Amino acid sequence: MKKHIILLSLLLLILTILLSLMIGSVVISPFKLFESILSSDSFERYIFFYSRLPRTIACVFAGGALAVAGAILQSVLANNLAAPGIIGVNSGAGLAVTLSCAIGVSSGLMMSLSAFIGAIITSLFIMVISARLRASRTTVLLCGVSMNYILGALSDTLVNLVPSASMNGSDFFVGGFSSVSAIRLYPATIIIFIAIALACTLTNELEILSLGDDEAISLGVNVKRLRALFIILSSLLAGSAVSFAGLLGFVGLLVPNATRRILKRDRRYYILLSAILGGIIVTLCDIIARSLFRPYELAVGIIMSLLGGPVFLYLVLKRRRA
Repeated sequence: MKKHIILLSLLLLILTILLSLMIGSVVISPFKLFESILSSDSFERYIFFYSRLPRTIACVFAGGALAVAGAILQSVLANNLAAPGIIGVNSGAGLAVTLSCAIGVSSGLMMSLSAFIGAIITSLFIMVISARLRASRTTVLLCGVSMNYILGALSDTLVNLVPSASMNGSDFFVGGFSSVSAIRLYPATIIIFIAIALACTLTNELEILSLGDDEAISLGVNVKRLRALFIILSSLLAGSAVSFAGLLGFVGLLVPNATRRILKRDRRYYILLSAILGGIIVTLCDIIARSLFRPYELAVGIIMSLLGGPVFLYLVLKRRRA
């Protein structure tokens, strides 16, 4: 039964990718789409190879990476409200980008590199503090939330001191794919592909960690080492996605919750299905963002916040009732 769900979700992902390649400010029919791939020189070929294809790849990989990062964090920290944006990864990337723009280094490649480094440094810092304090899962989460506020305050301080930093990085802070380029995209997608593949092979270990520290220790698992590995893995995924997609919210929070509802107690395909659903949701949101007010375009981060905000509120209220 679960294999049928995976196959169905893969078919849905393929359909979503085809829609993404066809729909935009200029609609390309399926016949024209096929013709543009074969043709040596046409307007549609230019749109396909230099705009639609990189953008679609970016949507699929960013969605998959953020969803898997959220799935890992929610299992490792035993909290359904854990996500890269909540434990400080996004804030670390945001501060690094703000600093980069403030000193006048605002090219696309440098902003991507800054975001990736900022996300990784933040995660490593949280891990070091947690290791020194011998922190529990709750403490790790609270350290991340605290870092979120601190780094956000530092970003706001920089923006107040250097207002141009906010203007140069405005696209990054909203989140979107309108300016994605091959030089920013493809190195990050390689990291994302390897990290998701590795996470898929560690599904059993992730399931053991989600049972609780005492249970995991009784099964002979080195909890601290394994938790550190998974947090590094989620940071690599989130940092890579943020480096070319900007600060997209709610994907890492909502998709893992939806995946658990679909799979119920069977968690063998938890990581894989999270990656597929993340790619589908981000790609669909991007299609809406670029076609809703055609030929004008909204940032995909706006669409995701409008859709994700009410769902997040529902999860918080449900958790409070429980």
